[in-house]
Amino acid sequence: MIRILATAVTAAVLAGCAVTQSTPPTFAGCKTWEQQAGAPQLASVAVLSPELAKVIGVQEVSTSRTGTGMAAVQTTVYNCSDVDVVLSMRTRFTGDRGQSEPPSVWKTVFLSPRGQATYGESAISQITSKVSVDINDGNRGQSQFAPGQGYVVPAK
Repeated sequence: MIRILATAVTAAVLAGCAVTQSTPPTFAGCKTWEQQAGAPQLASVAVLSPELAKVIGVQEVSTSRTGTGMAAVQTTVYNCSDVDVVLSMRTRFTGDRGQSEPPSVWKTVFLSPRGQATYGESAISQITSKVSVDINDGNRGQSQFAPGQGYVVPAK
């Protein structure tokens, strides 16, 4: 009887140390968008899903001009979790007087567990001088993480 009681108390104490969250846990040392938001070098990126902000990060954003003088952007994103993540990404184009051309179409980007991918886009208008990248949930608003599922984060 004492052994059963001791086991129950131990299980209750250990259960109190774990945290349950709606997104998968991230691996140690991986800087998510939540931790990066506001960084000046990433000001042209917008992560539109709060859930994604907890599991992905942006490694770099680089802009350049193509051989024909059009603005171009490349953005490298990475997955801080141990599950597949699907993103939709697009580029918005602006010039000195506002929008210079319509945004690009949403492109699907797949991130394997702890993987990374590079997204790129080029303008078609010579008057485009600035670009910004939008990142959204690739499942169009449906959580890609199982509805109602909780992910247990081990105590540190």
